[in-house]
Amino acid sequence: MSNNMNQNPTTNYFAAFVMTFERSHLINDTIDKLLVQSMPPEKVLIIDNSISSKTQDFFSDYKNPKVEYFRVGKNLGPAGAAKIGLERLSQEGFKWIYWGDDDDPPFFKDTFEVLLNMANALPDCGCVGAVGQFFNKKTGLIDRVSDELLKSTGKLKVDTIAGNMSKIINSNVILKNKVLPDESLFFGMEELDYDLRMQKAGFNLYVDRSMYLRYRLESNHLGKSVKRGLKKDSSRMQRDYYSTRNGLYIFKKNILILALFINIFRIIYKMLTSFKYGTNYGKRYSGYLWRALRHFLKGKKGRVVF
Repeated sequence: MSNNMNQNPTTNYFAAFVMTFERSHLINDTIDKLLVQSMPPEKVLIIDNSISSKTQDFFSDYKNPKVEYFRVGKNLGPAGAAKIGLERLSQEGFKWIYWGDDDDPPFFKDTFEVLLNMANALPDCGCVGAVGQFFNKKTGLIDRVSDELLKSTGKLKVDTIAGNMSKIINSNVILKNKVLPDESLFFGMEELDYDLRMQKAGFNLYVDRSMYLRYRLESNHLGKSVKRGLKKDSSRMQRDYYSTRNGLYIFKKNILILALFINIFRIIYKMLTSFKYGTNYGKRYSGYLWRALRHFLKGKKGRVVF
């Protein structure tokens, strides 16, 4: 079901899509924060994956000509929703497309302006964002950008930018190279998969060092390191199922054989060491990881009901 409320003409320069799932209480604030940017999107497309009608009910009385609401009718996950958003907005002729989540608007009002000004000065730019990471093709791990690299100014080339970090896509990636998110991944690592395919098509990903540093300071992450092997709650266990399963698919697809085998051993190691948090926890968490490995070996993708 689609409810098209966008009547205003645009210059077809910059549009946004925002994915939402059962968060009608957040969506209005997120839209407001997008539209008060110093360089706001000309259009905001809401992609609603919700099962209930709460978000649809909210938009039935929503009055803003810059906002278009689209109800998917089922939960396609972030990968499926992102595919819809990028496909629709690129076909409408927008040059740059913001890939957003319903609970992660930009931290600063000039985020879009800084990123788009940088992007337009880089002919090979396929994506910009406020925060990015490196991808280690040998280990298959996402490596943190060091604080030291952010102390200078200018652009920094990265390997992947998460969808909740003001990720903005060049529509040429879609229109000229047919690179769209793989909806079969459903949830988890879909941005990494997309970014690697974008780079194979000849595009690069960039962050602005100064903006990145501002984000790191705002989130109090300066000087912090990545900690692995921490105890996880139930929702995090489900996320780890998808990221583990999808990561293995990504390694296989990109012929990263060493990373594939390293991460299979990491899965087994994590299953064994999870019991340090107790027998019940170990059984539950190792069960999620074993299912991820088994589903990869069987070729199972898409949404899983736990």
